Amino acid sequence: MTSNVQAGPDIDPHTPRFRSGAVARLLNMPVSTLRIWERRYRVSAPPQSPSGHRLYAPADVERLLLLRELVDQGHAIGSVAHLEMPALLALSETRARLQPATAHAAPRLRTALLGLGLGRRLAGRPLLRVVHWADLASAQTQLEIAEAASADPQAADAPAVPQAALLIAEMPTLQPDSAQRLVRVMRSIGARRGIVLYAFGTEAAADVLRAAGCQLRRTPLPDAELAALIDDSSRLLAAPMPVEPPAPLAEVPPRLFDDEALSALATLSSTVACECPRHLSELVRLLGHFETYSSECSHSSPQDAALHAHLQQVSGSARAMLEAALLRVAEADGLSLPAGVAVAAAQRGGLSAAAVVVGR
Repeated sequence: MTSNVQAGPDIDPHTPRFRSGAVARLLNMPVSTLRIWERRYRVSAPPQSPSGHRLYAPADVERLLLLRELVDQGHAIGSVAHLEMPALLALSETRARLQPATAHAAPRLRTALLGLGLGRRLAGRPLLRVVHWADLASAQTQLEIAEAASADPQAADAPAVPQAALLIAEMPTLQPDSAQRLVRVMRSIGARRGIVLYAFGTEAAADVLRAAGCQLRRTPLPDAELAALIDDSSRLLAAPMPVEPPAPLAEVPPRLFDDEALSALATLSSTVACECPRHLSELVRLLGHFETYSSECSHSSPQDAALHAHLQQVSGSARAMLEAALLRVAEADGLSLPAGVAVAAAQRGGLSAAAVVVGR
């Protein structure tokens, strides 16, 4: 069942805003049972609005959803009511690890949930749930706190940034801004794939998420289809990533022009009215810099190393082609080249040594 109670993307996760009736429907329990939990076990202490209604913050609802899930799994409410969120999540994760794998063939991966309605929908699946956020704002706030604390050497008990392979999110709307924010959440927790359920959104926002490895579906979505998406993602994430050996690099000639020579060429007077020498000099300089940058980039995996080797090869080849074009323009325009450049160009066969005036 898809809940229609969602926290807005810019709501503080600790701002009370949900009435007890809405929370009870999310928990699939009578309001009277919720009040018994509060009175007898102190599971929450919601403030009251001026009109007398109990109001719950998204963070409160996250905790209540997890408590209800653990009770459904057989835990007594009295034994778990006093636990904080990290302990509740650890307890839920432990049960998922111990559950026999016969019910679902898909591997169990560390999963982050974003959306109040997902906890109840996924309660029966053996996911290693590491975190459950009420909404996008709650996720960003908690991640920012954890990242700032982890960077502080004085914060001995800092909350760790959760790490998950899969993010499952349910959002009422999708806009390019919220899509970018969701991608940043995925990167923060290390999620390589995502499942995003949404009611309304733009195609531009959907494209951003697809490019980040997300599968998107409109709500309402039957539980069976959601389960199939999770199984597909689990299989893809569990499959070993093929490591292709780097292709042998073609010979890329060294740079003919250093930055000083290119700057000098760019400022020489030319008979070419379109200023091609200046434009070509700038392009050669930029490509040379990117070629160096690609060779210096750190490599986090064999795939990453192969990618940067390819980028270095492509940029070097493009740089050499534009150097040849610059030599041809210089020859046509009678521009002076440094002696070392002229000799190297003649040896490479790019121009006749006598065709260009050699500068000092």
